[in-house]
Amino acid sequence: MRSRLVLLGAALLLAAPARSRSAEAPGPSNPELSSLLASADAAYAVRDQPGKLQQVEADLAAADKLAPDDYGVLWRLARLDFWRSDDPALPDEEKSRIGKRAWELGDRATAANPRRVEGWFFAAAGMGNYSLGIGVIHALAQGIEGKFKDRLSEAEKIDPGFMHGAIENAWGRFYFKLPWPKYDGARSERHLRKALQMNPHNVRARVYLAELYEKAGHPQEARKLLETAIAEQPGNYDAPEERRSQALARAALAQMK
Repeated sequence: MRSRLVLLGAALLLAAPARSRSAEAPGPSNPELSSLLASADAAYAVRDQPGKLQQVEADLAAADKLAPDDYGVLWRLARLDFWRSDDPALPDEEKSRIGKRAWELGDRATAANPRRVEGWFFAAAGMGNYSLGIGVIHALAQGIEGKFKDRLSEAEKIDPGFMHGAIENAWGRFYFKLPWPKYDGARSERHLRKALQMNPHNVRARVYLAELYEKAGHPQEARKLLETAIAEQPGNYDAPEERRSQALARAALAQMK
């Protein structure tokens, strides 16, 4: 049961940002700030190695002191909190708390620069984990559905291919997690299949599709997707995210046996 709850509680895909239209804007002019952000990005790329996530946190804390309203600082802080909130081992209370902080940081980033994708995406992503932490029905009662859709739609308008299919993963998971009668398995599948078209190595899209197929009564298809996800060699787009998603796949496969 625990492994299934872990899979159900996993939220939206997070990966190191791909080069995108929005990411081509000039970086900060302050050399010290630029150095801190470059160091944070390098550590984030290997964030599941010992001490690296703490290095990201330290670099961004220093950057935040230098430029507390800088767009590049804000969206990276939102990304960090989203990654932390997406940890399957987190209790629901912590997932919601850290997810809400990511949401708020993402909103601050979009206020600083609404023309770039990162703030919109990480605000939606944080909101997703906040909702999972407090319970989807409770979140819907708070009006989260429209807020989530607004932010993710803005991200999609700016860069639909952001983070190797992360936006399509998010839509797919959104329609899967909605309770009846809002649940829409067909729509979820379309988005997740599109995510795989964008990124054939997308591990999380396969995990989410597997859960969708299992729910729909297609265990063989689900098992095949999980086995394919586990067989991927991490490093195709974001090794820490790929490894985290593979752990979800192993837990789900073990639950099926």
